[in-house]
Parts: sequence; C-alpha cells; structure tokens
Amino acid sequence: MTHLIFGVSGRLMHLNTIPNYYVIYDDPDHLDEPTKILIPSGKWIKRAMDGELPPIWVWWDLQDDEAKSTVAESGGTFVHDKERYSRQGLHPRIGKLTEEQAMEYLCLKDLPRKCWAQEHNRPMFKIVKKNQIPSDRTFRNAWEMVV
Repeated sequence: MTHLIFGVSGRLMHLNTIPNYYVIYDDPDHLDEPTKILIPSGKWIKRAMDGELPPIWVWWDLQDDEAKSTVAESGGTFVHDKERYSRQGLHPRIGKLTEEQAMEYLCLKDLPRKCWAQEHNRPMFKIVKKNQIPSDRTFRNAWEMVV
C-alpha cells in the first residue's frame, strides 16, 4: 500500500510504502531469547524498489569496520573509515527490486550473519506476511518461531 500526496509543485509524491512482509528470526547466539521481528521502514522498501541501494558487500564492509572497533580505542565514539563510508554513494546501484527481493537483501544486510551464513539444525529466520504476525503483543516474550 502506498500513500500518495501532491507536493508544493503539484507533482504526485509517494509518501511512504507500507511493507507487506516482516522478518522473524532467532539469534543463534541467544536462543533463550524470544523470537525477534524485523520490520522494514517503508522509506527503505521504497528506495529498494526504486533501485537506489548499493551492492550488499558495501554494507558488509561497514559492519566489519564496526566489529573491529572497540569503545576503548575510539574514546567512546565510533567513526567509520572514510573510504569505506564513502563507498555507499560511489558504487553503481543494484537495480530495482521487488518487495520480496528487498526483504532478502534486508536479511543479508541486517540480520546477524550467523542466522543465514552458517548451517543450523533448523531455520533461524523466515520472511512472513504482515498479517501472519499476531497484533496482540500481550504474550510477546513467549513467542517462538515454528518451523
């Protein structure tokens, strides 16, 4: 679903794309914790569907940069390597994605790598339709991902 408005110039503008899919996942390092939900931003989904995203390895480089840093060596703040950070805008875009492809890209980008890069005895994540997630969050901490 997309909300439409007319801008000051009279042009039709897409305000936000409401995602139809969510990702549920279990973190392999914290299996005792409840199942987590990743809800993508509508603006991010729109960018993906418009073909505005860099190749996935650009994000992985930034994550590796963050993983190497420690709070002690940075004095409490973290600053990305300027060359790696600037790659976000320099690389050619990967092209337009469907919403399903955007969700797969998001899993590779935002889920812990152990969820998808290592083999487990059960799936660690699922891409599900929004209406498959209970709207009642009363017993949220008891949720489990059923295979």
